[in-house]
Amino acid sequence: MLRYLAALLLPLTALAAEKPNVIIINIDDLGYGDIGPYGSKTNATPNLDRMAAEGRRVTNYYAAPVCSPSRASLMTGCYPKRV
Repeated sequence: MLRYLAALLLPLTALAAEKPNVIIINIDDLGYGDIGPYGSKTNATPNLDRMAAEGRRVTNYYAAPVCSPSRASLMTGCYPKRV
């Protein structure tokens, strides 16, 4: 049922006039509050602050204790335990 619904709605997305700009920043060993948009007072990140003010901020995400599973899942689209 979901496949048929997706097949019906997929052409509607092609009619959208403006495509969204997506920027993915992947950084090793970055804490949640280490950049300005998330409350850092010690690290100046004016460009990230401006991007966060003008766009969407991601506050729910998934990460592994080491970087390699997170990188592999980002590149493949699979959960880290399946990579």
